[in-house]
Amino acid sequence: MIRPSSTIGTILAAAILLSGCSYIGPRSLIATRPLYNQAIAQTNDQELLLNLVRIRYRDTTYFTSVERIAASLELNMSIGSSGSLSRTASTAAKDTIGRVLSLGPGTVAMNEKPTIFYAPLEGEKFVRQMMTPINPDILFLLVRSGWSIDRAFSLGVIEMNGLKNAPTASGPAPSRAPEFHDFADAAKMLRVLQRDNRLDLVKTTSDKPGIELRFTRGAASSDEALHFKSLTGIDPSADRIRIVLAGDATDKMSLAITTRPVMAALHFLATGVEVPVRDLDAGLVRRTTRADGTPFDWQEMLGGVFRVQVSDHEPQNATTMVRYRGSWFYIADNDLETKSTFELLTQVIALHSAPPSTTAPIAYSIGK
Repeated sequence: MIRPSSTIGTILAAAILLSGCSYIGPRSLIATRPLYNQAIAQTNDQELLLNLVRIRYRDTTYFTSVERIAASLELNMSIGSSGSLSRTASTAAKDTIGRVLSLGPGTVAMNEKPTIFYAPLEGEKFVRQMMTPINPDILFLLVRSGWSIDRAFSLGVIEMNGLKNAPTASGPAPSRAPEFHDFADAAKMLRVLQRDNRLDLVKTTSDKPGIELRFTRGAASSDEALHFKSLTGIDPSADRIRIVLAGDATDKMSLAITTRPVMAALHFLATGVEVPVRDLDAGLVRRTTRADGTPFDWQEMLGGVFRVQVSDHEPQNATTMVRYRGSWFYIADNDLETKSTFELLTQVIALHSAPPSTTAPIAYSIGK
């Protein structure tokens, strides 16, 4: 026969255990969902950064995605007269993490069993998502949702009206410095106009549906607009410019663009990964030089856009970091421009994994 004092003690012990293990019902959602969210976001960033570093070293890239997480919670309870407390954990594919309170002939047990499903990006899915040119509608959606036009064009466009945006950097880092200055100058003019609300990017619904650059508030005759038109060969009187894909019929009122595949965009940004001098000296990373043989600094092209720093010691101010080939590669937490470009890259990858929407957002902002 169980004495009342023992029963009361057992119930109190069970209550203490359950109050400290608050993964019950709605509380389990509050306790676990933010942790899963943070873990997925952090590991996604780490994987993307790792692949950029691999590209810099010409190592093989590999992508996986978390397709699904299934987690079950189990509560089993019975009351006994004496007890002990233990904690269990497993690192197997199906983890079981919980607490067990043994109470003589009874127990109070709480277990969480998460199952995580990964999917590699390969085969037809890899070709569709990473190797096909970025749809111009994606660039339109990004700019309309608030991204700066020069950042979106720098990442996603390889050429416009003959102005080249480092085409040789769309694959393994070249031995000679790329051509990019005129393209960067033209994109900068668009950014100045966009920032001052003198340029809009719109979808047309006329006989020739498509995307147009429209100068507003008399900006078509501004110094920035005229400089952009001069660089791209656009008619100086144009107050709207139709964006078409290279190869389509063009005229003096059109801007023909060639977009990069996502993998080419990764190669482009990977040139912004700094590497230890010892790895350069050892020939592990290609040196890029100018025509006169002097070293070319990729930050001349990507400065203020993207930079991954390197350290022999674990950095203390990193927002994302990975260890590779004995060094730490990281994005500094206070490098807002690099963080913005990194976020833009993740959005391009996500949008390019599915057909883009044809509906333009209503809101328009100055851009990031």
